[in-house]
Amino acid sequence: MRRLALLLTLLGSFISCSDSKTDGPDPAVTMTAAPAGATSSQIWQQQCGVCHGRAGEGNRALDAPALTQLSSDYLARQLTHFVNGVRGADPKDQAGHRMALSVALLAPSDIPALAAFISTDLPPARPEATLKGEATRGKDYYTHLCSACHGGNALGNPILGAPSLAGASDWYLKSAYQGFLDGLRGQHVDDVYGAQMARLAPALSDENDLDDVIAHIMTLPPKRS
Repeated sequence: MRRLALLLTLLGSFISCSDSKTDGPDPAVTMTAAPAGATSSQIWQQQCGVCHGRAGEGNRALDAPALTQLSSDYLARQLTHFVNGVRGADPKDQAGHRMALSVALLAPSDIPALAAFISTDLPPARPEATLKGEATRGKDYYTHLCSACHGGNALGNPILGAPSLAGASDWYLKSAYQGFLDGLRGQHVDDVYGAQMARLAPALSDENDLDDVIAHIMTLPPKRS
């Protein structure tokens, strides 16, 4: 009964989102919970690919970023955070709330294999730049403010819990960063790495500077190409 209630809530959330953002097929019509014992590929196609794209390329109209540049460890940690209410619990975080509802249909035991499937079996996404920024200027900011954790090539550092940024959707990088600035992420006691990012985020609070940094990141090749 709880599973059905979660699914109905999720469908309603997607309906309201899709009505205002896209003229394509309503994802709520095609999204279904994968059956017990489903493979990671089946779970992806039925529950994840509806929003994130069948190949994991992302869908800006649904606030669903590309995921294939992320490591399986980082993906598993974030999925677990959504399941446990560490992410997506703030009602102001609409995209995060939808994600939390959708992963509520996942069995925790499916998360590690699903994360590995996304990071290794899906083809590498190559999101196009949608923001205007000065990459050369952004490189200086990135080097001084971001590279210590995320690496000089923005490929991340698992020891520091810093995800890969190269190969990500630029609009999502900006949205995620704004979430840290606005207090929508990194506030939960169990989000240790998120809390670190939330403390550091104010160092880059100017929107133009942020656009420049993201423009630089978009010039860097992803780990998988």
